[in-house]
Amino acid sequence: MPHDYFRFLREEAPISFSPRASDGGFWNVVRHADIQAVERNVEVFSSRANVSPMDVAEAHLANTIDNSIIMTDPPKHNFLRSAIRDSFLPKSVKQLEDSMKVYARNAIDAIIEEGRCDLHDVAAYTPIEVVADVLGVPKRDRSNLFNWANLMFGQLDPELSDDARARLAGFQMISYARRMTKRRRAEPTDDVFSLIANATRDGRQLTDMEMGATFIVLATAGNETTRTQYLHGMAELIARPEVAEELRTNPSLLPNAVDEMLRWTTPALGFARKATQDFELHGQTIAAGQRVMLWYVSGNRDAEVFDDPNTFDIRREKVGNKHLAFGSTGGIHRCLGQMLAKAELNAMFEETLARIPDMRLDGEIRRLRSNFTNGIKHMPVRFTPGRRMGDDTPVPLYATGIDQAGIAAAAAAAAAAVAPTVIEDRDDGIRLVPLARATLTLGVPAVMPGTPRGMRMIVDVADARWEGRINARQLGQPSGDWAVVDSQGTLCLDVRSTLETDDGALIFVRYEGRSDYTKAGASPIIAAPLFETNDPRYAWLNKVQAIAKGRAAGLTTLVYDIYEVR
Repeated sequence: MPHDYFRFLREEAPISFSPRASDGGFWNVVRHADIQAVERNVEVFSSRANVSPMDVAEAHLANTIDNSIIMTDPPKHNFLRSAIRDSFLPKSVKQLEDSMKVYARNAIDAIIEEGRCDLHDVAAYTPIEVVADVLGVPKRDRSNLFNWANLMFGQLDPELSDDARARLAGFQMISYARRMTKRRRAEPTDDVFSLIANATRDGRQLTDMEMGATFIVLATAGNETTRTQYLHGMAELIARPEVAEELRTNPSLLPNAVDEMLRWTTPALGFARKATQDFELHGQTIAAGQRVMLWYVSGNRDAEVFDDPNTFDIRREKVGNKHLAFGSTGGIHRCLGQMLAKAELNAMFEETLARIPDMRLDGEIRRLRSNFTNGIKHMPVRFTPGRRMGDDTPVPLYATGIDQAGIAAAAAAAAAAVAPTVIEDRDDGIRLVPLARATLTLGVPAVMPGTPRGMRMIVDVADARWEGRINARQLGQPSGDWAVVDSQGTLCLDVRSTLETDDGALIFVRYEGRSDYTKAGASPIIAAPLFETNDPRYAWLNKVQAIAKGRAAGLTTLVYDIYEVR
């Protein structure tokens, strides 16, 4: 962090402008008092803007996190905040503390016998498990929370992401939230996402896009910033072993130490606002429509507020009431999850300090390339090996991509895929191996005469159920594109659909096929399905060559028997 430069700005240019060709640029607000004043002035400074310093078009944000709690003003912001506030009150956080301690213990168990690790694995595990519990995300989908956050927050880091992958991650999260919303409204639960899905304002519920935006903010902010703070905090304690020992022998100092770490690190470097009218600050006119970047990372080193701000002091008085890591105290956008995050950090630091007293660096700390989050990509450490304290429950190491439970499941799936029953073993060496039976429910066809390919019929595949080695149901309503293309009665079909398996994987399938339409449905439909998925449990499908034989089972039902060709 360029702390010297921010200090120069605080002293010489407390309000300055950074031009940028793509969006016109933004004003920089760097003093603690000014940041608080702007955040509290919601009449002049709106959150309906790109809240990050990244060069992201607001038109794109309208399709992702627009209408989320961080990008809304009153009264909509008040509605969203009230819908989730109860889940972050002290009594709610207290109920989660036992599980936090278990997760923190499991994270250390996963690495302690090895004597070395990328500490990012420890940092990632507890925050993801906690936010997934809060949102009601099942175990099978929790690695997605890590991957999505990395793609979105790592947009400027070529090792992790880029603009296209960051956008795709946003759309994938919205799609996931849409499915969760449908389920929570049909069968409400006691998690935060269910409360939001079933909340009403002015007689209406939030739209799918609004639910998706809310999910993105809660799922990413709830895990990325906490793991970032843990890594920075451990880096400081490794560099200051006497401070680590003081916390180890006197754990009551830990809550205040965590607040000092938050001030010192500032995981989210700042947030932006947009002026709704001209406003003068320190002799400069911020014009209506211009963005203002509130640099929390600068305000947290402001000597007007913090004595000796460039000294790391775990005994600093009242630091928790002053630092800006969660936004301004008293501001409407002050982070709702601050108590949850601090409780997680307390559990993580306490477990690490107690069980690994001699942690030291084992290589270079690699920082995230970002002007929005103060992230760390890799932090190799070594220590004296110890013993596990919990059972042998597999722990997914999200950062390095090692999922002990997932590996076992993938191995079982691969074993099942290797030697199923062979339905036909031909002399030429080709074997047909049963893969699944798909039952498709068709909608009403729409006839389109006179097209370049002849008469076409568009038939919605209203539902599809797959059973066999793939047990899944179709998401959405893809189209089956049927066309009688010549006088001989050739029937063509072209289908694209997404399947969700019973255990939560997403599989994209497409297939084309042919049939003889002159036989009024008596002739079979022969198709060649292709599968694509990034779920490790079903990665074997990406190599499958398949063939399907379809038949009509009434006027609105098609049944396909699908075989893997080996």
